[in-house]
Amino acid sequence: MAAPPPTPLYWLVLGLLLGQLAGAQGPTLPWMVAAAAMALGVGLAARRRRLLPAALTAAAFALGHCQAQAVLRRGDAPDDVGALRGARAWIRGVVVDAAPIGAAGQRLMVDVHAARRGADFQPARGGLQVRIDHPALAWRRGDGIEALLAPRPPRNFGNPGELDYRAYLQRRGVTATAVARDDRGWQRTPADDDWRAPFDRWRAATAAAVSATLPPADAAIARALLIGDTSGLDDAQRARYARAGVSHVLAISGLHVGLVAAAAYAAARWLLARSERLLLTASVPKLAMAGSLVPLALYGAIAGSSVATMRAELMAALVAGGLLLDRPREWLAPVSAAAGLILLGRPGAAADISFQLSFVAVLAIVLGVPRLTAWWDAWEEARLLRLRSPHWRWLRWLVLSQAVTACAVVATAPLTAWHFNQVSLVAPLANLVVVPLLGILTVAVGLIGTVAVALWPAAAPPLFWLVGIAIRVADLGTAWLAGWPGAAVRVPTPSLLELALVYAALGGCLLRSRRWRAWVVGLALGGLAVDAAAWAVERRAAGVLRVTFVSVGQGDCTVIEFPRRQVWVVDGGGLAGSRLDVGERVVAPALWRRKILRLDALVLSHADYDHAGGLTFLTEAFAPPRLWWNGQPGRGAGFAALQRALRRGAVAREQPAPGHTARIDGVTVRVLHPAADDAGGDNDRSLTLQLRFGPTAVLLPGDLEAAGEAALVARWGAGLRSTILKVPHHGSATSSTPAFLDAVAPRLAVVSAGADNRFGFPAPAVERAYRERRAALWRTDRDGAVAVVIDADGAVAVRGGGGRAAALAPLPPSLDSQKSGSLKGGVADPE
Repeated sequence: MAAPPPTPLYWLVLGLLLGQLAGAQGPTLPWMVAAAAMALGVGLAARRRRLLPAALTAAAFALGHCQAQAVLRRGDAPDDVGALRGARAWIRGVVVDAAPIGAAGQRLMVDVHAARRGADFQPARGGLQVRIDHPALAWRRGDGIEALLAPRPPRNFGNPGELDYRAYLQRRGVTATAVARDDRGWQRTPADDDWRAPFDRWRAATAAAVSATLPPADAAIARALLIGDTSGLDDAQRARYARAGVSHVLAISGLHVGLVAAAAYAAARWLLARSERLLLTASVPKLAMAGSLVPLALYGAIAGSSVATMRAELMAALVAGGLLLDRPREWLAPVSAAAGLILLGRPGAAADISFQLSFVAVLAIVLGVPRLTAWWDAWEEARLLRLRSPHWRWLRWLVLSQAVTACAVVATAPLTAWHFNQVSLVAPLANLVVVPLLGILTVAVGLIGTVAVALWPAAAPPLFWLVGIAIRVADLGTAWLAGWPGAAVRVPTPSLLELALVYAALGGCLLRSRRWRAWVVGLALGGLAVDAAAWAVERRAAGVLRVTFVSVGQGDCTVIEFPRRQVWVVDGGGLAGSRLDVGERVVAPALWRRKILRLDALVLSHADYDHAGGLTFLTEAFAPPRLWWNGQPGRGAGFAALQRALRRGAVAREQPAPGHTARIDGVTVRVLHPAADDAGGDNDRSLTLQLRFGPTAVLLPGDLEAAGEAALVARWGAGLRSTILKVPHHGSATSSTPAFLDAVAPRLAVVSAGADNRFGFPAPAVERAYRERRAALWRTDRDGAVAVVIDADGAVAVRGGGGRAAALAPLPPSLDSQKSGSLKGGVADPE
């Protein structure tokens, strides 16, 4: 791989990129040291030019770090709209973006100017994201808005390795969110038209024409391809295209922009070449190149402002500018310049998934395709293939065209593993089939139809009808390929170290020196082997029991990792009335981060949705062979979906009776409740487990309330004593009765509850009861996921997703556990 030209651009962009990535992790000491090194490097560079790259990189690093930190501080001002923290207030502002969501909903982005809780409006600021499920007013960009809402700052669940949703919104200027069923009673001040209004109307007219011509599923794909509107794509479509490895065709990117640029250039050149005077006095190719920038800008105005679109538009403009100025054709410079402009214009963009995937794919093509081309040319030359038959030209075209796909797919695979825990194995074949249909034919005809919407509306429907045929064929091909066994594989979440080692190995393959190539690839693979061995020891030979109370909002989920290999999940969470699949978006990422790809058992304490909702995805993705439950079925579509998933997966459903025990890797799992003749409702019949490892016991009582706790105490008495207790029923006032707490005598209690939940869980009286018994109380709404690691000697280490940590020292055999419940070491319990 040839060394990059000695231009300051590369060092500046590299420093800016690394600075923003580092700043997204927080203001820690290494970044401050780097900023100091920048100042030193600038001073030394004045005397020694060889130090200039380091100085430029350090200076840009410091700038990027400051940018990222400024983004993360958005919303900290006392007059920010997020400071309302769920209190209802009248919000006044301006709509800066309006987009459809779902079948009939709408999402508004509001620049807040004032808020009123009393008699008068007070100045306020911040960006507010509002979801309206059933809007009656026609909201559009620039409208003034006055709405009664309950804004609250966005927050994460607090599970290690989760998507930082709060930072994701902050990078988009959003400091608070709100949800409204409808917009009745709100006031709308129609916007005065600005330069963007005609493009908004053009987009809306195109969307309406597409929707009127094509079936809903095909129309959703067409809108995504032509105007960047992905709101209509359902989860099944997204999953199908992701499994086939062709999700990129659903986003406007370089292929679309390239088609527009090529068509505009060809049309401009043909028109200009009609003039003999221009042919004699000017450079028609340069004039055509300059002329193509106008339709390119128009297309960018209706295509939206996604990172992939901006990158493609900027690169096209930079390449055109280079050709106009007679600069050499060098692709790395425009890629770097486009990245730098986006990073400067959108601080923190380096942490966005779209930025990473877009630029890694382009870099892989720019750096990898010439290397593969050179290898193929040498292979052809050695065998004199060009002299044998003209048919070899078709093979050459096929190989080199697929080299582009191969480079992009291989280079982005580690990132798709990191962000989506899935790698498609049929992507090269799927791209060969789908890209010509969706990426070329559909886009080419569809863009003509988009122009026709503005110039000749009657001509648009036939063109969109042709687009629909291509979409239907491509969609059937995608579904067929995605349905192949092994079309895609689930992979655990790689760490940052593992990502670095994988990319070091891939980069090493591009080195021209055989010796350096062997060294770099060998060291990277060796590092990955050591890392894999460390994880094997962690998962199979550590000899500890790990119990993690996953933060799932207002629900329950407990992951049990036994000392050798087995993994059980007790309940799967579930947010009633929410579109969020907790099993897919919250619990599964927590498992994948622990390198868990298969579950040995699921346990359902009872069938309420906040316990059963997430188990459907876990059943489908982790193939558990059996489910323990209390035999009492649930109600609604959520439980019916779980039943279907259990049947498809041939999961054995078992109803263990009280006293049933299982011995797993030195851990005794005992069922305590319910018996077949126990009375009570769903909560009081919760399947209750007790785990015992050495001298330590963990009690998982589901949602037991007073009656269920009384039955448990009557049946087991002192046998309930447990070091660690999952607080029953999320800490409700109807649970954690004195008799139950006296029998269990926990030293550590964990409440699984949602932040600011409408039930007020945990109840203040319940918290007080645990404090009086000197039990350390941890809460998932405050501490995030609570991971408890227990060794065979009785030592217990506790760590929350927010960083809080503590330890329970083993008790001497002669010391009664009920009288010795304080935390030893770590962080003192704030309760």
